[in-house]
Amino acid sequence: MLLLNDLKITRSELHDLLPSQNAEDLEEFFSHLAWSVICEPGDGFAGLLVSALGATAALNSELQNLTSQSVKMSLLESGISASELDRFGVFEVAHHAARERWRPRLSLGAVKQAISKMQQIKGFMLTPVSAGWPEQLSDLRYNAPMALWVRGSQTSLDRLSKSVAVVGSRGATTYGEFATEAVVAALVEKGISIISGGAYGIDAMAHKSTLALQGNTVAVMAGGIDKLYPSGNSQLLKRVTETGAVLSEMPPGSIPTKWRFLQRNRLIAALSHSTIVVEANWRSGALNTATHAQTLEREIYAVPGPISSPKSAGTNKLIAEGRAQLIVDSADLLERMGIQAKVPTQLELSGLGAIEVRVLDAIGFDSLEIAEICSAAGLTRDEARFGLGNLELEGLVARRGNAWAKTQTTL
Repeated sequence: MLLLNDLKITRSELHDLLPSQNAEDLEEFFSHLAWSVICEPGDGFAGLLVSALGATAALNSELQNLTSQSVKMSLLESGISASELDRFGVFEVAHHAARERWRPRLSLGAVKQAISKMQQIKGFMLTPVSAGWPEQLSDLRYNAPMALWVRGSQTSLDRLSKSVAVVGSRGATTYGEFATEAVVAALVEKGISIISGGAYGIDAMAHKSTLALQGNTVAVMAGGIDKLYPSGNSQLLKRVTETGAVLSEMPPGSIPTKWRFLQRNRLIAALSHSTIVVEANWRSGALNTATHAQTLEREIYAVPGPISSPKSAGTNKLIAEGRAQLIVDSADLLERMGIQAKVPTQLELSGLGAIEVRVLDAIGFDSLEIAEICSAAGLTRDEARFGLGNLELEGLVARRGNAWAKTQTTL
């Protein structure tokens, strides 16, 4: 039985509040949701208590106002070492400060309201006791989220076992958008899910490209998912919820703040198996995501850019410092990631006719519309269409909207 603001909530009341939740995990599930409401993202001290004592016992220790010494003894008895506690400084001081942060949010009403809002928007919640909880989040240890509030599909989250984060500047250049499309196309073709932050620029292009290719994409929000942010991307994010998922560790009604954006980035890095930074200036949030990925020992890749472009200053620095692997092209990326890339054989190339060779030469490393191909190759539209048709059948070119590009830019 839990005690919240001097009001007891019984198991039957919990069942009425969360009717679809497994009875065996009901209290732990609810307590994780409560902690999600009570503390800010990445609260390591709360994570320490919950991981050692369990969400319900940790919550009751605070609601019953147990002494810091009593809580410390419980932690030591649970198997936490004294040296581990020392990481937080003087335990009593750290515990007092944590309680000061948590007290204003110890409200049964706030937890009930968050659950009610999720029911209104037809979302669902996951906690570490849920069968569908992404296990890779455990790599965050004490800084792991207490819960995930989700709009979309559980199946989409289950597919994150093969996933890559694609992040970058909000003010993306044409080059950055093209690079994002190329990278996403190569990954989606291999059945890899794309994770990003739903922001303007590179994030939005990563989601759009994945949706266009009927791939799986997940957007991680910094605030509550009852209001999709930024508002200019609300329609895009609604489309993501239809086939993928939009999630947050913050309950509905939470406002996205600078701190929450920075903490959101750790979830993007933890959920994915590697992170690709397409464009980033010196102070880009994408570099923060890369730092989290590095801490988690995830692979980091970066798209190089012109030294004259501020949007590529961050990615170029990641590469120069050896923190990220340089992406030469999509085939190179797949090879570095250990994924078998389709590379045309010399036999395939030697079997091409003159028109097909001229079309390939014209496309080069670009993405060209048919009129541009005709101009570059000196072909009629019928000849260009003929060549493109044969090359598409061979899997050597692919349509990208109104344009055509090589499927393997190493040719």
